[in-house]
Amino acid sequence: MLQNPTTVHITIFATIGAFSVSALSIFLGYKLFVAGATGKFMFSVVKGEAAVNFFSVAPGLGFALFGMLIVIYALRKVIRSN
Repeated sequence: MLQNPTTVHITIFATIGAFSVSALSIFLGYKLFVAGATGKFMFSVVKGEAAVNFFSVAPGLGFALFGMLIVIYALRKVIRSN
């Protein structure tokens, strides 16, 4: 166990955690999609003037999209911190 963790150690552990959660989410989303799970799912993103809406998308795609968003966010944070 680290006695005095530095910012580098914390960044490495946070990045590993983010990628682990996103990989699990993408994997479970893939499994749901292959299994043919259906249901109501609505996802919308608004940024400035642009808006993206997904209606009645399979839940598996929602999980996969969530995992991809975590990866993108984590990569942007790690790259900006350098």
